[in-house]
Amino acid sequence: MMNKKNIYDLFIECYKHDKAYIKTWITAWDYQVKRNKRNQKYNNDLPDDFFNYNGKEDILKWMKWALPVYPDYIGPDNLQKFITESFENDKRVIKEIGLDYDFSDYHLNIGLNNAHDFFIPQMYPVQERYKIKNVLDFGAGYGRQANLWSTKTDGVYMAMDAIPNSYCVQNLYLKKLGKPLYDYVENPSNFSFHKDKKGIYHLPTWRYDLIPDNSFDLVICIQVLPELNSKLVKTMLLQFNRILKPGGMLYIRDNAYSWKPAGKINVENFLQENNFVLEFKPHVIDMIDIVGVPRLWRKIDPEVRNSQKYNFNQRVVQFVNDFDAFSGGQLRKIKKKIKK
Repeated sequence: MMNKKNIYDLFIECYKHDKAYIKTWITAWDYQVKRNKRNQKYNNDLPDDFFNYNGKEDILKWMKWALPVYPDYIGPDNLQKFITESFENDKRVIKEIGLDYDFSDYHLNIGLNNAHDFFIPQMYPVQERYKIKNVLDFGAGYGRQANLWSTKTDGVYMAMDAIPNSYCVQNLYLKKLGKPLYDYVENPSNFSFHKDKKGIYHLPTWRYDLIPDNSFDLVICIQVLPELNSKLVKTMLLQFNRILKPGGMLYIRDNAYSWKPAGKINVENFLQENNFVLEFKPHVIDMIDIVGVPRLWRKIDPEVRNSQKYNFNQRVVQFVNDFDAFSGGQLRKIKKKIKK
């Protein structure tokens, strides 16, 4: 097994080697940069130095970043089985890593959070062609989305990040989920993504070019877009349009416009202008009904769009019917005479 320190060294080596792909704005976490400039610090038991990696204990700091209790307007009848599965997975993962974690309130925070993000994108029926198998998690935190998405779907899960600490913690977490892990920084020269090669993939943000067009069913962005600069957000939204299949889903959950510490881009307007349609946005109070306002966007499927267009033949028929109505049914009478 790889030494825990080595994953950080390999990340830095890749960063230096991949200079041709890297722009400053691609690897920036603007909200945290602003916090550092203001000399703001989190509590000692929370992650604070995001640009270094201190070993396996860092994952506990990420897990403690969760709220003590998450509000839940969806209800336990829909979520309890996912909370239980998430709990069993994380209990096993943390034990295999060799750490101790107090799971007594897990069902109120991390477990519930995981259940929300697994249930919401699948809570209503969709056509078979839109069923979720391949999932991309952008700005993946410590990798928590992989808990359910990699174990309960018959496809691939990919975590994408550009921040050293979170990338290293993700590597540690993803390795313990019992699925093959294909991590770019461990073997960059031989890394390749194949949607038919099941397992977990791990990719630094600056190598989004390695993801083929139309290869994912779902992209997840949880509490990430408002914390990034506008150029990075625009770039990645356009990339999501490229890599999602026609009709693929973009799931965003954040504080919407009540909290925007970094970029000022209007995500909703940008998506509507770039081939997405809003499919679901609940009428909820952020932090009271649920943490973050969930939105489900759908990449436009040309077949669906065209089926809903008012085409030339339909216009002609409507014009004839309207003219017939205006003339008191004269066209219909003439048509009957012609048939005789």
